[in-house]
Amino acid sequence: MYLVTPEQMKYLEKRSDSESFSYGELMDNAGRALADVIRGLGTEKSIVFLCGSGNNAGDCFVAARHLLAYGWRVALAMLCGEPKTEISRAAFSKVKGAEIISDTGEIIKAVGSAPITADGVFGTGFHGELPKNIAEVFSRIGGLKLAVDVPSGGNCLTGQISDGVIDADITVTFAYEKFGMEQYPLKAKCGRIITADIGISKSYINELDTPIVLTDDNLVKSFIKRRKPDSHKGNFGKLLCVTGSLKMPGAGIMAAKAALRCGCGLLVSACCNENIPALCSYMCESMFEPMLTDSNGFYTSENYERLMTHAETSSAVLIGCGIGVTEETKKLVKLLLKNVSCPVILDADGINCIGNSIDIIREAKPEVIVTPHPAEMARLSGVNTADVQRDRLGISLDYSRKSGVVTVLKGAGTVIAAGNRAYVNPTGNPGMSRGGSGDVLSGMTASFVAQGISPEHSAVLAAYLHGKAGDKAAERLSHQAMLPTDMIDMLPEIFKEMEY
Repeated sequence: MYLVTPEQMKYLEKRSDSESFSYGELMDNAGRALADVIRGLGTEKSIVFLCGSGNNAGDCFVAARHLLAYGWRVALAMLCGEPKTEISRAAFSKVKGAEIISDTGEIIKAVGSAPITADGVFGTGFHGELPKNIAEVFSRIGGLKLAVDVPSGGNCLTGQISDGVIDADITVTFAYEKFGMEQYPLKAKCGRIITADIGISKSYINELDTPIVLTDDNLVKSFIKRRKPDSHKGNFGKLLCVTGSLKMPGAGIMAAKAALRCGCGLLVSACCNENIPALCSYMCESMFEPMLTDSNGFYTSENYERLMTHAETSSAVLIGCGIGVTEETKKLVKLLLKNVSCPVILDADGINCIGNSIDIIREAKPEVIVTPHPAEMARLSGVNTADVQRDRLGISLDYSRKSGVVTVLKGAGTVIAAGNRAYVNPTGNPGMSRGGSGDVLSGMTASFVAQGISPEHSAVLAAYLHGKAGDKAAERLSHQAMLPTDMIDMLPEIFKEMEY
């Protein structure tokens, strides 16, 4: 399923207006679809539409006309005065029999007792803060809350919200869900999202410069490689994991175990010699390469040659999880990026070892996937974390285009950017918010790349299944008690579901 930005939605509407359905006809289609959803809610036949002065209000006027024809009691609360656009005025002129309310006190009284209130004040192009009088009306809504296209005050490009946005029970959005509705905090305000077809040709989406895909089961199933009866381990790649350190072996263990569960044929784990006995007890399927370390147990750049020996026969290399950030690890990471020829997955300390030196990434010999959380993305991009969270799509795409990498910006609504394409991951839950979850994701991603799946598709596949594993772990163990290792344990069931 595709998502769109507000600008992309404007383009799609303009294309439709020039070739098939006019703007007015699109409004008629939207209002009819909205009325159909409202009629199916099974409540008392009474509704208050909160109307602005633009085309979002026009959708409400059309819906009101249809509901009146079905015997509903309809009130139009004109919060912003008379409609200002031509097609909205035309739609308003056709409404006969609705109660028109303009006084704020009367509007507050109406929404307090109405079984349904529909918010059609501001549309998908809104940014900024809600006027105080409108926020006050929203706070007094007593019945079921329905948002028209988007809860007013929500930014459909970034997912940010104004104070006072309603907690919608249902959002009826038109043609395509908007990108910001899959980002927090706006997603939490949308309730159940219903996407209504309003007649815009599906072919127009192929004309967009940056298509945005909301990942689903069907898409990721198409990326998974099926195993032939005569397969052997060499068919599924060799992965080198340059992870862990004396004090952080768990990061390497989780990444490696997740990689093994995702199907790579061979795995070599770089590790401190002292940790090998413990590591073997967790994953006897892995081979181990003892590393030279400094006095604190962090790898030194002297390990470069021995790692390159493995990298030369590997189909992917994972660098980062738990290696630490020292002058020696920085040197080692940069040497590997410069000389490894197979794809590299760079996570956590691997990212921190290069900081915001975009030239190192751009000039890297291999294809690269970076998997930053927002603070790491901020360091890569030379901005602050708040800037990243205010524009997750824009920051991810910009970094991907400038550096030539696949960027996986983690967090709720993970964004995967690959040049001029983007994906949004809908799976996952707050129980995954703990140390180690990112290591699991990195291992999964690296495993898929090692098996010959493209870096772009590997990143999308890993993020989706990682979230599904988290959802399954939460269902069985709770958000509070689930651990990243529990997510790894859920992977066999998920693959079994995917394979059959």
